[in-house]
Amino acid sequence: MKLFTILEASWAAFQDGAQIFCRALGLNIIVSGFRSLRRLALGKGYSEPTKIAIRKNRTTALLRALIHIVPVGVALWEIIINWNTYYVGSIIRNLAYYQFGAKIHEMTAQASLGAIVFSYIRYEMLLGQGLPFGALFSGLQVSQASYLWSLEFWGSICSQQLPLRKKFTLATVVIVAITLAATVGPSSAILLIPRLEYWPAGSTDIWLNVTTQDLWPDRTNSSLVPASCSVSDASPIGAVNYECPSSEWQAIQTYLTLTNNLLPLNYESIAGPTSPHSVEVTGEQSLRRLYIDRGAPINAAPGYDPITAIATSQHAAIADALTSTGSLWRLSLSNVTNSGHGSVLDSLDAVHSITAGYYQPYTIASCEHDVIRGPGDENPVAFPPPPGSWVQMLNTTQFNDSILPGHAFEFLGISRSEILDTPGQPDQSRLRWVELPQNPFNGTAIGAIVLFPRAPENLTQEVLMCNLGAGWGASAMNTSTIFNGPQAVQSVINPDPFNSKASLPSNLKGVEMNIGTTDESALTLSNTFELPIFPQHPITITEEWASYLNPSLAYKNTTVFNSLMASNLTEVDISITARIILAGLVANGLSRIGSTSRLQGNIKTVRSSNGSLSLDGDYWFSGKGNVFEVDPVASKNWVRLHVSSTIDGYAYNTVGATPKIAISFLLAYCLFATAHIIYAGISGISSTCWDSIGEVTALAVNSTPTTALRNTCAGITELNIFKLPVRVLAKRDAEGDGEHLELVFGSVDEKTVERGTIKKNRVYGTMAALAVHEKVL
Repeated sequence: MKLFTILEASWAAFQDGAQIFCRALGLNIIVSGFRSLRRLALGKGYSEPTKIAIRKNRTTALLRALIHIVPVGVALWEIIINWNTYYVGSIIRNLAYYQFGAKIHEMTAQASLGAIVFSYIRYEMLLGQGLPFGALFSGLQVSQASYLWSLEFWGSICSQQLPLRKKFTLATVVIVAITLAATVGPSSAILLIPRLEYWPAGSTDIWLNVTTQDLWPDRTNSSLVPASCSVSDASPIGAVNYECPSSEWQAIQTYLTLTNNLLPLNYESIAGPTSPHSVEVTGEQSLRRLYIDRGAPINAAPGYDPITAIATSQHAAIADALTSTGSLWRLSLSNVTNSGHGSVLDSLDAVHSITAGYYQPYTIASCEHDVIRGPGDENPVAFPPPPGSWVQMLNTTQFNDSILPGHAFEFLGISRSEILDTPGQPDQSRLRWVELPQNPFNGTAIGAIVLFPRAPENLTQEVLMCNLGAGWGASAMNTSTIFNGPQAVQSVINPDPFNSKASLPSNLKGVEMNIGTTDESALTLSNTFELPIFPQHPITITEEWASYLNPSLAYKNTTVFNSLMASNLTEVDISITARIILAGLVANGLSRIGSTSRLQGNIKTVRSSNGSLSLDGDYWFSGKGNVFEVDPVASKNWVRLHVSSTIDGYAYNTVGATPKIAISFLLAYCLFATAHIIYAGISGISSTCWDSIGEVTALAVNSTPTTALRNTCAGITELNIFKLPVRVLAKRDAEGDGEHLELVFGSVDEKTVERGTIKKNRVYGTMAALAVHEKVL
């Protein structure tokens, strides 16, 4: 008998707990269904049981708080997976399902927030001092932001019957709940749906066995040229020495040819010749780009060359090292485990970048026409001002405007007769390099004189007097390893120097700048070359080094320069062609300085299960340290650069402001819900009453009518109605010893409150007796 009693009590406790659990999760239909089946089996009719209005039991309270578990758990999972960065892959199938999942999460979170508001409302209505009438339905309107400017809310806040502390608590709970209900859904969608972007995929430092001064010298000379290079005879096509300054000069010829043929003649006559953005330059281990911008107006003031040419190319040695690093990274992926991320082999693209400490050459050429009238021409020789130098850097009082069409500085280092004696055949285009002094040519790299072809008997020589600027400009370089092969190296200008005057000389600070905006491409911009802002490290070029840019081509009985000039741009001034060639030759040559240096270091490896060594892909992908190991003493003066790798695919991450804001909202929700769970566990107070419109309506119908709600049957327009204090009190039934609950409006005396206070764990719910004239439907 005793055992039966224990089992009966255990079964009743289980039933009670199951009901609370289903009620907490909004699954009342399950409990009601089982009850209906039981009554049907036993042949009993309908009977609504009495219920406990408020419970004092920690287990019950924690069961009631289970409504927070699913939405809080999902929110924490979304925060963690985004915070720790999880790479998914290149393809996400059925992406729309993620949106549905986010919506379901939003619904569960809103139910959770409604439970928090109801918990507060019920406590104040049953055990507290009551609340204004307008707050009674706040838990049902958590998902409606319009409640914040409704009569109900403002009537509650403005009620004189509610103490200031209670007003603050009510406003805080309601506003926080409604704000979170409106933001949890979008925040969940942002964090749950993977984003297609470039994601971190490892990083490492690399070393080149060359010093900074040897890689980026401020003055060039023949010591920087490998002994295998020659000025007397360049190697024919097919036997290229990639280390020589003139190597791959054919890329400039390709640029000129494409410009002439990029548009059909019938279109070119309308739009003019169109040039390609860049041309490919083949290196020893990499594919680079030679960027040329023709017709760039640097100085718009009268008297200056209105058309200049700018050129740049990636540094060959660093491009080779970056390409090799990218290839090794790709090979290491086969040894990357999928712990903490999806397969990294499943990516749309992979990009390896050097964004700091890298410089590449930028050159600019400006030319003016002149004529030498035979060996007896004793007129002074003049060169145009250095292109790209600010006017404030030049001593404009020394300008001589009578020699060249524009502004010019006289140069006494060479005579016109010496220019006529420039080596080469008169019927070919010849080139003579001239070192120009910094005073008055402040900012110049080197001068150049172009002698156009003429008949030997013609003593009148048309020439171009050119001035070139050059410098090492801070840039960012990247290469892509799509599938298994590396792609051409790209580069962009580092915009930092354009955004600050901090590096300006003191005499130039405060001077107004006229600097163009940097473009995403390395050179489709007209105002890039702006000394002393950019490039940051000007270069002085010697005639000795420059002579390697124009070697003779014995197999063609000509020179590099003449061969290029033969590809003259049609329909334009030939001086534009000369500017392009000069800027391109110098940029290409400077980019090859230090090209004998190589990538250094022993790469990290791991021993596989079969005993063989393989690249440590996990270490590289994690970005925890350097993959290349070098001798710290030997590498003390080597050039050191940092390579960051990224992969293009779907992933979770906190990159950008949007996911961070979403995490903030979800974290606030988790703290709000967790605080309610802790409160439930400590206080043990819980209730399952009046969290639906039907239950609140039933409570109101069973309550004694009040004159305070006169004329409200067709609506409420007065704010004062919602200010009325209301609470739930127990009243004895008209028949029997039972008690039922009623809404009581207005101020209530202490004796009535004491007599009607709701008791914890007590059953309520009997009905009052009906009057004779009332009809039961």
